[in-house]
Amino acid sequence: MYRSLYFKIILIFVIFMITVMAVVGTVLLNRVFIFYNREFVAQLDEYLSPGSQLREELTAELASDDFAESQKKILSAYASRLGIDKFRNFYILDGSGSVLAGSQEVPEGGLPITGNILAAMTGADGKEQVVGADFTDYAVPIKASGRTAIIYIKDTQDEMRELSWQLFSIIIQSVMFGLVIAVFLSFFLAKAITQPIQQLTRGAQLISEGRFTERIEVESKDEIGILTATFNRMGAILKNTLAEVEGERRKLETIFAYLKDGVIAFAEDGSVIQINRSAIEMFGDKYVPENFNFEYMISLFGFDFAQAYETSDEEGKSYIWRDVELVGTGRALDVNIGTLRYQDKDVEREGLVVVLHDITSRYELDKSRREFVANVSHELRTPLTSIQFAAETLLEYDDIPEEMQRQYLGDIVSNCDRMLRIVTDLLTLSRLDNKRTRWKISTFDIVGSLRDVCQMLSVQAGEKNQTITLHGDGKEIEITADKERIEQVVINIVTNSIKYTPEGGQIDVFVEKNAEKVPDVEGESVTIVIKDNGIGIPEEDLPRLFERFYRVEKSRTSETGGTGLGLSIAKEITEAHGGKISIASKQGVGTAVTIVLPAKTKLETVESV
Repeated sequence: MYRSLYFKIILIFVIFMITVMAVVGTVLLNRVFIFYNREFVAQLDEYLSPGSQLREELTAELASDDFAESQKKILSAYASRLGIDKFRNFYILDGSGSVLAGSQEVPEGGLPITGNILAAMTGADGKEQVVGADFTDYAVPIKASGRTAIIYIKDTQDEMRELSWQLFSIIIQSVMFGLVIAVFLSFFLAKAITQPIQQLTRGAQLISEGRFTERIEVESKDEIGILTATFNRMGAILKNTLAEVEGERRKLETIFAYLKDGVIAFAEDGSVIQINRSAIEMFGDKYVPENFNFEYMISLFGFDFAQAYETSDEEGKSYIWRDVELVGTGRALDVNIGTLRYQDKDVEREGLVVVLHDITSRYELDKSRREFVANVSHELRTPLTSIQFAAETLLEYDDIPEEMQRQYLGDIVSNCDRMLRIVTDLLTLSRLDNKRTRWKISTFDIVGSLRDVCQMLSVQAGEKNQTITLHGDGKEIEITADKERIEQVVINIVTNSIKYTPEGGQIDVFVEKNAEKVPDVEGESVTIVIKDNGIGIPEEDLPRLFERFYRVEKSRTSETGGTGLGLSIAKEITEAHGGKISIASKQGVGTAVTIVLPAKTKLETVESV
């Protein structure tokens, strides 16, 4: 029995398993202790090394009378980062090693003077770790203002010993489990016979060549026969599995290609392994396959790795950048970069996978909100400043002439009116945005309504010797809409024309019923065109005219510029009715505003409150 193959294999496996686990356990436990001590020193070096922020703060506190308590508060604030817990404590010593303060009560007789404390007392950092000691410690001297303090951190290593005991228990269990496996496997190895192995080897070679239909003849019904039959079944299963894997691969490639988020996989050398359609569309003409690599992609974002939000998991680290602008495309992205393991010629390599999430709409919305808040603050601050100045002047000087008093009071009233207009316009826009506007829908003659508006504004135009002419008067064109709101739109636009048209200018208002259907407007429609021969608008400013508070500062002064909300309100009201509005302009020639309204609005009498 003792000379049998079974016994020899079992004995070899048992000895091998015990030896390996003993060596591994010894090395592991030793390395854990070494690693713990190194991490202890490295963690403290990070915060207490010369020039570190914490050390500078502790040094600065030496100038105070009760520096020990101040330093204790600072160290308590850094406790989590220094790993201070029930196993690790800090103490503040004076130059002679006496304890001044600490994170816990000092044991009777004080702290023992260790080699690291002695080193700190001589002015050097004490960070030497003694092999086999039942604790580890760290001491650094802090000197300033003629005073010396020693920051001493002591770890009892109880936590490490608990961890070591758990590791030792796991190792013992692993040894026992390994022995069972070793005995079990030895029986199978003892069954090894040359001829069946050769047959299986030949079958494996056929499978490796992709010949899954070849079968090995089963000549016995014992274990070798079962193994051979199993091998045959394995070939059939492997064939089916490979077919399923190929199907899944194609499915994943299809999903990958149509993902809305951009996904790019990079090899170790930075070259592109895979890129989907969404990523190519995001980069646009900046994506040139032969020149595109990881380094080039990073240059297009223009961000610094230090700005990343870093996460870690079992698969490795990943880096996330929020609200990154893609240079030259006007896109804003969230960029997530993580590690990618792949096989290259039977070698496992590590590359990078980049996921690009397009947040342009959200980014632009946040940007618009910030600009809106800034504009509102600016618009309200100007009249408030004027009101404050006038009021303070009236309060401070009792002997101001009556004429000047009336002037200051007039300024206050004027600026209050301006603020009221701004607030009214903002409330109007808010109701339009939140669909809380009360609509008074009725059928009326749009020509007559425009005639009333032109007559009302002719007085204002007359002050600048301007002429307002309504074309198409004399015939009725009925539409169903909110008359008051439509008139508000026309008033806003004609008022702008009056403001930005020079003395003696001409303002023409055209109205007609469209003979053909207008794109983007349902059913029959009416077109209103308001045209002037004013100063015009620069071409680059035209796309932003309907933005809230936007004004073309080159051509508008504080005397002519309103709140910058009129066109925004006009656009919201027009589109709410199912119409559309556009502006065409040329500097020095004039501006034409075109409003297209449906003959019957889609709004109800009261949409919502």
